[in-house]
Amino acid sequence: MELYTYTSTPLRGALPTPELARLLAQPDSLIEIAHGDGPAEVVIGVPHHAGPGVEWIAERSPEGRRVADENAALYALVCLSALDEQKLSSRLVVAAHATDHDPNKVAGSPYCQRLFAEPGARLLLECHAAGPDARHDLELTAGRNRRARTLHFARLLVGALGAGQRLAAQARHGDDAAVVFEPDGQTSEGRLRYPALRTRSLVEAEHRGLPALHLEAEPRFRTRADGAPALPDAGVRLGRSLARAIAAYMRGTSDRSP
Repeated sequence: MELYTYTSTPLRGALPTPELARLLAQPDSLIEIAHGDGPAEVVIGVPHHAGPGVEWIAERSPEGRRVADENAALYALVCLSALDEQKLSSRLVVAAHATDHDPNKVAGSPYCQRLFAEPGARLLLECHAAGPDARHDLELTAGRNRRARTLHFARLLVGALGAGQRLAAQARHGDDAAVVFEPDGQTSEGRLRYPALRTRSLVEAEHRGLPALHLEAEPRFRTRADGAPALPDAGVRLGRSLARAIAAYMRGTSDRSP
């Protein structure tokens, strides 16, 4: 994958700039954007981004193709921009339409190499797009990463988002059991559709002492009903809410065990 370091303002309203949009639509592009001074405290990864209407990536992978994450980078870009307001340095790494591998399942992939290229990060968040078989509006997991306080982050995110969506959060490390935060504010027990238990990037983060979280967002957070390329209002709200939850999480988790 060819690496592009993007240094201009990435968003104009809810749209990526034309230059960035071209990079996001180009297969086998690795795009990196940094905000703030010094090494990034927060690293955001988007390993499966694809443009509108693209159904599959990793078509030439020996392990077989996988469903694309349509527009997943867009809400991550909003989060990146909003982290500036929270006074947190951050870095975004997007693997756009990988053709010959699944970026976050291969520890030595260019994507993973860029995720962990700098020391000093305190949190990794990977942003994904849930498919048509999603059970919940949002799913949050740490896979097998034992350093992340998944339920704590989920509560912060629900508080930032407000009512109206169903968020399922991993209840136990290494398991698909979930606590489901219901739209009416109640909680229930459930199962994750996307527990990320085989995701190498989350395991590699743990080896480096780094808490890592994996978020799946269903289509209403990523695509507009009118087909316009801009992010829907729900996606803008999700990106900004993620930034607020990240700031609160990091203020309360320094040097704490899971």
